[in-house]
Amino acid sequence: MLHHGEVRHGRVTPSLLKPSFRSLARNLWPVVFWLGVIRLESTDAASSANTTSALYKVIAAVAPHVDPSFVERLDEVLRKTGHFLGYGILGALVFLALRNTNRDRMRGILRRSWGSYLSDLWRAEWVLIGMLVTVVTASWDEIHQSLIPSRHGRWQDVVLDTVGAAVVQWLMYLLSVRVLRRRQSSAAQPELSSSA
Repeated sequence: MLHHGEVRHGRVTPSLLKPSFRSLARNLWPVVFWLGVIRLESTDAASSANTTSALYKVIAAVAPHVDPSFVERLDEVLRKTGHFLGYGILGALVFLALRNTNRDRMRGILRRSWGSYLSDLWRAEWVLIGMLVTVVTASWDEIHQSLIPSRHGRWQDVVLDTVGAAVVQWLMYLLSVRVLRRRQSSAAQPELSSSA
């Protein structure tokens, strides 16, 4: 009888390849939390009228004679930057959740150290799923905003959100390659011992 996590005759039990609830909960909670943050930002409280007013109060406390049109432009820049970064973060969190769940599943059966191949650190399917979650969430968010009288749903924001996620996914690839190269170069160098 095979037990969970047992490898016999070169075969892995199917239950070993299924992630545990504990692993899923540990790896997915940041994604769920960030989806909640995005949902809160999609409410009336985060409308441009409210954020501009709050930003004006903060700036006016420091610079009392600030031009309201400057604050409106600054608020617009901050809002668009928030779209770009917020959805970039969502895509990265989905990517990391998938990568870390894969790591948790594979550590018990690999006959090598995890992280020694690029496929341990970066996979196209993780990027695609991260992008898909981003596009679906951004689209749903804009549809939801179009139903709120103080908000406006814009397809341009979905494009901006998607570009943000794509840029962050590209950075994740570059970071993964860099981490892999460092690991390979440190593994290739012999350890120096200090014998006295």
